[in-house]
Amino acid sequence: MTENQKKLGLWSIVLLGFNSIIGSGIFLLPASMYQFAGDWSVSIVFITGAIVATIALCFAEAAGYFSKNGAAYVYTKEAFGSFAGFEVGFLKWFMQCIAWAVMAVAFNNILSSTFDFEENNLICNLIIASTVLLLTGVNLLGVSAAKVVNNISTIAKMIPLIFLIVVGIWYITPENIIPNSNLEPTYSLSSETIVSALILTFYSFTGFETFGTAAEDMENPKKNLPIAICLSLGIVMMFYGLVMAVTVGVLGEDVATSGTPLADAARVVSGEFGFWLITLGSIVSIAGINVAASFHIPRALLPLADDKMIPSFFGRKTAAGIPYVAIIASGVVTLPIALSGSFAELAMLSVVARFAQYIPTCISVLIFRKRYSKSEEYQSSFKAPLGPVLPVLAVLICIVLLADQELSRIVIGLGFMAVISPLYFLTQRNNNESVKATV
Repeated sequence: MTENQKKLGLWSIVLLGFNSIIGSGIFLLPASMYQFAGDWSVSIVFITGAIVATIALCFAEAAGYFSKNGAAYVYTKEAFGSFAGFEVGFLKWFMQCIAWAVMAVAFNNILSSTFDFEENNLICNLIIASTVLLLTGVNLLGVSAAKVVNNISTIAKMIPLIFLIVVGIWYITPENIIPNSNLEPTYSLSSETIVSALILTFYSFTGFETFGTAAEDMENPKKNLPIAICLSLGIVMMFYGLVMAVTVGVLGEDVATSGTPLADAARVVSGEFGFWLITLGSIVSIAGINVAASFHIPRALLPLADDKMIPSFFGRKTAAGIPYVAIIASGVVTLPIALSGSFAELAMLSVVARFAQYIPTCISVLIFRKRYSKSEEYQSSFKAPLGPVLPVLAVLICIVLLADQELSRIVIGLGFMAVISPLYFLTQRNNNESVKATV
């Protein structure tokens, strides 16, 4: 097997991206969305997709400059310096560990509720531990094994969604999804609910920022990553829009009070077979996002170790190039968090962690364009449209979304960034002492 055959090709990157964005949320989104937006639900999906695209296109252009692991860490470090890069990179890695813990618990929850063993703590803990340990083991086997598992889980999650779309589209009642119809629905979009609807949908699109974390395990990342980001976001937008259209179109206002809207819509159009296909699809979906997380997270540590932001020990690899220390470290951090159930408070870091990646990356695009404008070597394979307008608009969108968050979450996130700062300076001091000792 050649070196490239061991790496992720374009379509494997696209599937990984799809897996990174679409989790169990898609199976619950229609109910929450309808409560905020009513018959505007489908339209809001595409409006929000366009808003998210302003940020995603900045990531696509930034990815086109570099072939290194790290995504937002690399872009921030190159644009604003090592300390800023460390803050973004380490916060991102730790937050992803918490997110993986949440997803491992979510996988247990959906299994236990479906098969009715949620009262058995031993079985639940075994499922959570097995999820983290098994996927850690898969990653220790190498990129090829992770690629196979990711591709299978992504395709498996798409099958029930495609089934619902293809069969359910014939059962849509147009009045349920056409805004401003003559009907007077109980749920409708208003000035009070539009922001909530947009924010809810915005977070259902997040995940694209992790694509470049494992750039070095991808074929020709400078070319393929920007394409994969655009393709994945486009496919996700199409899926969200069609799933919303079918679910709302079939169930109407009943979607707002449904605990399992997609499964209920599938039951209407194809009976118990459809109900269980969607139910099993939701299990596969949350399993798939665990797979994607287990692949991305360890590789978020590698550029920090390579650049000596953290002890270089974390960057060690096997003879086959498997970053075994980072993989094991990520599993070791994730497992106790998942088993403790204490991640609810830690998850408050996610607000700052997410926008700490978005805002610097969008600004970095403007910096890279100016810095490398006359360089033939450093040119991105992709250019976001509208010149400086799109990055500036993306930053403004981020600021508006961040301002809508609770102040306590922002303070906790910024406090964590302050707490981890000594690690950077301690590592730099040790690096300097090591250099002096060798002179």
